[in-house]
Amino acid sequence: MRALKTSLLLLLILTLFAALCGCGHRIDTTLPEDPLEFRTCNFVNPADPDDAYQSIEYRGRTYIPYGALKGRIDGNDVGACLGYPVQDGVKQEDIRICLLRGDPDANYLVRIFPNGIMDQPDFFRATDTQGKEIDTPRFIDSLGYAFWD
Repeated sequence: MRALKTSLLLLLILTLFAALCGCGHRIDTTLPEDPLEFRTCNFVNPADPDDAYQSIEYRGRTYIPYGALKGRIDGNDVGACLGYPVQDGVKQEDIRICLLRGDPDANYLVRIFPNGIMDQPDFFRATDTQGKEIDTPRFIDSLGYAFWD
C-alpha cells in the first residue's frame, strides 16, 4: 500500500513538473496591435510556367511554401507574430504568420494554426534564397518542391 501511495505521489509530481515546464515555452500567437495582412498571390516558377505556388510578401520579399514541421517547435523557436493571411479578400484571422527566432534574416516564415488541433505549422521560404546556402532550422523538413531543387 505504501509503494502505491509513493508511486501515485511521484506520478503527480512528475505531471505537475511537466505541465509547468511546458507553459514556459508556449508559442505566442497573439496578434500585434496593427497586424499585417498577408495577401496571398500566385507565384510562377520562372524556370517552369507549369510550376506555381501560393505566395505571400513580407518586407519586399516573396515567400512560397518550402517545408513541413519535423518534430516539434515551441516559443523558443517562434518569434513575433506578424499577422494573418488574406486570401481572395477574406481575412483568415484564425491563421498566424510568424517569424522564427533563429532566423535573423527572415529567410523563413512560419504559418501557424493556433486553434487547429490537427493542423501542423508549415514554413514558407523567401524566393530570393533559391540556390543559396542558408541555415535551415532543424525542425523544418523540406517537401522537395521543384522550385527549391
